Amino acid sequence: MTGSRADRKRHHRKALIAGGIFGGVLSVVISVLMDFMASDSLQGTWRDAIVNDLDRFMSVVISPDSLTAYALFVVVMLFLAAMGAGIGAMFSYIVFRFLEMLSS
Repeated sequence: MTGSRADRKRHHRKALIAGGIFGGVLSVVISVLMDFMASDSLQGTWRDAIVNDLDRFMSVVISPDSLTAYALFVVVMLFLAAMGAGIGAMFSYIVFRFLEMLSS
């Protein structure tokens, strides 16, 4: 086994951070691209869906271009980024451990 314990921990941390960043960015990029590409076929965007859900569940009527719709859109994107970051970190950790096992 090569390297000290501190070096391995540093490499594990780097793999987790890199996987988290990559997963978070990738999830937001994919969701925004799907929003732009499928907005015509699905009759709306994320903001339209947010406005529709607010109207249906809470009887709050707002326009898709209002500040509330944009704020909730940012909250949804942050949630997707957090989920993608978690999944990316887990995946990178699994791959890192597998490659570490193969190299030892």
